[in-house]
Amino acid sequence: MNYVTILNIIFTVLNGLFTLYLLHFLFYAIIGPFHKNVFPKREEKLRYGILVSCKDEENVIARLIQSIREADYPQDKLDIFVIAHNCSDHTAEVARSLGATVIVDDNKEETTLGQAYHYAFPRIQNLSDYAGFYIFNADNTVRKDYFQKMNDAFLHYEGKSAITSFRNALNMNQGALPAAYGLYFGIDMMLSFQGRETLGVNSRMTGCGILIPIDQLKDGWPYLSITEDLEYSADASLKGREIHFCHEAVFYDEQPTKFKAMWHQRLRWSKGTHVICRSYFIPLLKALFRRKSPHKASIYASLTLHSEVLLVSLGLALLQVILLLFSPLLGISLHDAFLYWDARSNFFVNMFASFQTGALFALARGLAWFLLLAFLAGLFAYIAGYDNYKEFKKSVMIRGLLLTPLFLLLQYPLDVKSFFSKSVKWVKIAHGESRE
Repeated sequence: MNYVTILNIIFTVLNGLFTLYLLHFLFYAIIGPFHKNVFPKREEKLRYGILVSCKDEENVIARLIQSIREADYPQDKLDIFVIAHNCSDHTAEVARSLGATVIVDDNKEETTLGQAYHYAFPRIQNLSDYAGFYIFNADNTVRKDYFQKMNDAFLHYEGKSAITSFRNALNMNQGALPAAYGLYFGIDMMLSFQGRETLGVNSRMTGCGILIPIDQLKDGWPYLSITEDLEYSADASLKGREIHFCHEAVFYDEQPTKFKAMWHQRLRWSKGTHVICRSYFIPLLKALFRRKSPHKASIYASLTLHSEVLLVSLGLALLQVILLLFSPLLGISLHDAFLYWDARSNFFVNMFASFQTGALFALARGLAWFLLLAFLAGLFAYIAGYDNYKEFKKSVMIRGLLLTPLFLLLQYPLDVKSFFSKSVKWVKIAHGESRE
């Protein structure tokens, strides 16, 4: 065997070991679509607070409040608190006119959602009167049975666990991009969270649409990073707290319709993932091997943040290319290292079984597999979650499904750019578009 063959074998083994590290995702994906957990209906109706942080959201805050007030749940048991966080419009006035309690926060130095929550909770009177708090974004809406379904799940776990819900894109009918967003969330919901719920592994907070027990909020909100949801989820794993998933409770989240807005939004999400990984990876790793740590499967799941997974896979490919560049020093041409194609073997042997095939063909093989698996993941998520997608136009959903592989592939450049960026500024995304 020559240098190129040995190198290709080594990296095949390394990639195989890395795939084993991610194998738990396969179990979730297999179980999730075929085992939907349904929580028994409860007659008891608990009292909840609803916290919404807004920055210049006068166009949509009324839509959310109206959606909550039209829900099939006793309205005297739902109190809405709106944080007017560095607003320069009429968000506060609109929210007050609709009966919400408004908390004004004009600290221009604090710009994250986590900082807004940190400011708000100590200013909510009689906090202990509530069983828990829902966290929403201003551009959300909820189904009529949302609070009933969440209440059922919350009581099923005796009011001690956080409950996250099914996140759907509000405006999927407006084009392929928001439809791809919806399927992107669906992959998480149906091919990950549902399987985790079945196997007793924590889901995670996904920005909004989560119910948090009041016991976890009595000392306020300590998660201040730009991705407070991931920070909360990682900390929950460390503390042995549970996050369960209720797929029947559906809320809608308006998504960008333009590439530029999508890029800025996902760049911020990606940067936040890197921040949380740097802060929590070592504590989570130590907890995984600590004998008395509870919920080790949840800790393990928290160690596989998608942005870091993609960066590792990209790093392995880049390292292989760099090492192959030294081939001429060992008497092997760059053509053989990168472009060799064994004419005596058939296409499938060259693409899937040959360790001599040039690196560019191997990279093409990896790209082809990624796009195929991304398409299948979107398709399975659509089928498994069809009850939550059937209200949207099938023609638009098909376009979104075709866009999903490229939508997911874009995560590579996003993760690389955000990894090398010192900071990512918050960029306002225009809201107020109709789901119709």
